[in-house]
Amino acid sequence: MPQALIGGVLIVHGLITTAIGAGTAGNPGAPAMAAPGWLAWWPGPFGRSWLIDGMGLGSGAAVVGGIAWLAAGALLVAAGLGWFGIAGLHGWWQPLSVTGAAVGLLALALYFHPLYLIGIAIDVAILVAMSRVLETAR
Repeated sequence: MPQALIGGVLIVHGLITTAIGAGTAGNPGAPAMAAPGWLAWWPGPFGRSWLIDGMGLGSGAAVVGGIAWLAAGALLVAAGLGWFGIAGLHGWWQPLSVTGAAVGLLALALYFHPLYLIGIAIDVAILVAMSRVLETAR
């Protein structure tokens, strides 16, 4: 895999995650977004937390869920910048990517929707890759 692609994937995935978090944290009481017609079979709304809404936890909990998205995205962007050698982040890109992917999986679990399967796959791939890097380093 070309070296630039790894950092690019971390940054782009982080930006997308951050954008989702900004929409979630910035407008917690917003109605659910319309899902594409081919996903009409899915019982839950897109853009809303099945758990937070299902338990009636309200907009405060939705803001916390949005902050999880924002944190995951920021950590992944920082990991990508660290991968590219940005001062202050270069030595931290591995723990940033692991933490960002783990927090991202938490957010994806809270807001699960079939459209998020690609995000889950990317976060799992990051965790698997980092576990291999750590094993190699030993």
